[in-house]
Amino acid sequence: MKLVIEDESGTKSTIPFSGSAITIGRATEGVTFRLADRNVSRRHARFSLANGTVWVEDLGSSYGTRVNGERITGKRKIRAGDLVQIGDYDLVLAGQADVGGAPPLPPAPADVRASALGARTEPASAGGRAAVVRLAVMVALAALVAGAAAGFAVGKLTGPSRAAVSASRAP
Repeated sequence: MKLVIEDESGTKSTIPFSGSAITIGRATEGVTFRLADRNVSRRHARFSLANGTVWVEDLGSSYGTRVNGERITGKRKIRAGDLVQIGDYDLVLAGQADVGGAPPLPPAPADVRASALGARTEPASAGGRAAVVRLAVMVALAALVAGAAAGFAVGKLTGPSRAAVSASRAP
């Protein structure tokens, strides 16, 4: 079993997973593998093996750890082929994993599997659902502003002129 780490430029590093914990982070000491990006915490995440099952644990990082696009807190069970994102790095567990007799996890989404198999995809920085919600809010606000502007313009064009209003008030 091994952990494959790919950076933004496509450079891959491999860490053999012998069963002892692998700690990933930006620190120069106290980590198994150093990722020197500013969006990686000093002690970001830990990979461990227990009863044939591999776990990843976010260690309270500032930018978070994602498994198959979902931000995790605490420990999360992973299996071979799952995509773990730490900052701008993609990590994939390769080899035998999850042999402890537990039921298998559901398959990862197709775009995550493609990335785990070597195809480059954009990082899920804010998640797909959040991006859709932001887009919907922006469209709604634009429609609201356009409607208000149109209403104001129509009111100015169809409302009584100042001369007519002052003529109606004259004695």
